[in-house]
Amino acid sequence: MLDFFRLRRQRHQKKMMKYMRYVFNDHFVLVCLFLVGGLAFYYSNLLKALPVDFIWGLPIVGVIWWAILPFGRLATLVEPADMTFLLPKEKEMGSYLSQGLRHSIGIPFFIELLVCGALLPLVVLTNQVGFSTFFIYLAMLWSLKFANLCIQRLACYQNTKTSTLQLMFGWFLLSGGVIFISLYLGAIFGTILGLASAVIFYVLTKEKGRLLDWSKMIERENARLHRIYQFINLFTDVPEIESKVRRRKYLDGLLARITFKQENTYLYLFARGALRGAEFGSLFFRLLIVGGVLLVSLNDFRFIVGVALLFIYLIGFQMIPLYGQFDYIGATQLYPVAAKYKRAALQKLMGILLFAAAFIFTLCSFVQVSIEQSLLLFVVLLVEIGLFSWLYLPKRIKKMED
Repeated sequence: MLDFFRLRRQRHQKKMMKYMRYVFNDHFVLVCLFLVGGLAFYYSNLLKALPVDFIWGLPIVGVIWWAILPFGRLATLVEPADMTFLLPKEKEMGSYLSQGLRHSIGIPFFIELLVCGALLPLVVLTNQVGFSTFFIYLAMLWSLKFANLCIQRLACYQNTKTSTLQLMFGWFLLSGGVIFISLYLGAIFGTILGLASAVIFYVLTKEKGRLLDWSKMIERENARLHRIYQFINLFTDVPEIESKVRRRKYLDGLLARITFKQENTYLYLFARGALRGAEFGSLFFRLLIVGGVLLVSLNDFRFIVGVALLFIYLIGFQMIPLYGQFDYIGATQLYPVAAKYKRAALQKLMGILLFAAAFIFTLCSFVQVSIEQSLLLFVVLLVEIGLFSWLYLPKRIKKMED
């Protein structure tokens, strides 16, 4: 079973690496570098402005560490057919799940590494400890996460729902206590408690001859993979995920403004796809909300302009694939609509959506900056929208058509 898990892991990693080439493209990497650099600069200035006796530093760090611990699910890599074909090997599935547990600790460890490293300067500032405690805190967080994955492994077996809920509740309270003990009473003391918790939960969650709940285990794995594919689907088409269409009746008034004539055929289709499709509509609203929240929280006009420009570009860039959304529908192939109307429709819709986003971002900037600065931001965003819609977008469309 160990070789079987390695084979599945290898196949899964190969598939993920294929998708990662589309996720970490040049545009996304550039945006991440810009965003991380800006946040790091803002965070550095914030730390310099905090007083030495800032009492809220440790509670903030503790809550954030506590909040990230549940992140990361047990990767079993099981498939629906396993319920039939692996049933004779059920007694050997314990070692298979143990391999899954070891595999699943990687990504949470990476997340904890980044978050712990980012928040350590705040701990050093408020708790007067050395940077060498970073590895001690990291070991504590990793131990607590290992205990959480042990409980998730127990949930794969039959008749464990009640005990799993009790253990998960106890783990959650214990984790919070261990984190705050490590922050207030000493990192080493908290790490010892974390390691002890990992050992205790490992012993409490051993399979002990239980039978697997195949249906629940497969359902959990499918849900885990679905969340991953949903993220990847923001960057490229994923065959494993099916897009859902939502009614959104409250937006019908916007579609009613489009007059029914031949040159508006694609404008109507693109508008319905943008407003009703989960792939594009949800993406637009999510980016709009995230961008608005960031603008409300920033007080430096330079950062506000940079973030607003960044999110206008992100919204526009992620909406470009809408151009080919209806190419495989027979009606669009049979109905005589010139290609120029299709290109003009996407440009017009893109201009409307980006103008609405720019208007909302400008309203959000009123919270932190003056009216004059907000109006200047609006003008800058309009210039970006014009350049994007009438210079960059036609080139991308031509490249897609070629």
